[in-house]
Amino acid sequence: MRVAIFIDNSNVLHRINELKKKGDLTWPSFYDPLFLSQKLTGSNRELVCVNFYCTRPPLYINTEMRDRVNKYYSFIEKMPFLRVKYGELRGCRGELREKNLDTRLVADIIVGAVLNKYDTAIIISNDGDYVSAIKKVRGFNKKVEVVFFRGQFSMDSRAACNLPRRAHKSHFKRLEMK
Repeated sequence: MRVAIFIDNSNVLHRINELKKKGDLTWPSFYDPLFLSQKLTGSNRELVCVNFYCTRPPLYINTEMRDRVNKYYSFIEKMPFLRVKYGELRGCRGELREKNLDTRLVADIIVGAVLNKYDTAIIISNDGDYVSAIKKVRGFNKKVEVVFFRGQFSMDSRAACNLPRRAHKSHFKRLEMK
């Protein structure tokens, strides 16, 4: 069984930040997406690709933080099996919106199914915007698993996918950038 991973990093970071605000500071913001993907794939399936969807930080945020985020993205761009896909930030300060991230994920998951690039797609996101894509991919006889964080998981996504899976802290390892 060939597995393709689709990480909605913006959504993942929002969920991790919510967990941190609730007092659980042990969740890493700079996590290892390859480790996460390997944990979700397991030993009895083959990981064929990891797609990581994110946006670069806005210029107005703290320079040190912006540099850390950009270093993180540059570091993971070099990982095997991993493709970083960037969206854009649009709008004005305090009202920025990410553009072209969900669309890229949807296009990639559907094209991968059509071209028979994988047998199972694993989407890591609480976002309910992927329901149509999940249904379309399943129409190509592909399995879809959705990894979600507790709370705010779309019931439509839960119903559309083959297997809803809850994210566990053991899936997330802090990335050592050396």
